[in-house]
Amino acid sequence: MAIVQWKATSTGAAAEQQAKAYLIDNGLRFIEQNYKANVGEIDLIFKDAQQWVFVEVKYRESDSHGFAAEMFSQSKRSKFVRAIMCYLQAHELNCHHTPMRIDLIAIDDKTLNWIKNV
Repeated sequence: MAIVQWKATSTGAAAEQQAKAYLIDNGLRFIEQNYKANVGEIDLIFKDAQQWVFVEVKYRESDSHGFAAEMFSQSKRSKFVRAIMCYLQAHELNCHHTPMRIDLIAIDDKTLNWIKNV
């Protein structure tokens, strides 16, 4: 888990851009952003060596209504996994033989927290 200081922004799109830049700076290879399927959306898709990394980005300006990481609920995770399955199928990747993980970038105010393999 990595925690760094982050420049505050007011939009989710800006948070995604910050997360994308951070992951690229940490050696991941960018593949796609904002993949949409009927069942959900994947914010960022990367490769870490041969492993596919599907990233959800959550941003909270303050913790008055909870922390960003807490916003990746079980129902959101279920939709996210269904979107991953759609992505794999669309790209002719077998979900049983494709190395992959789900990472979460949680941004609380000015702190970026990268949680691997949630």
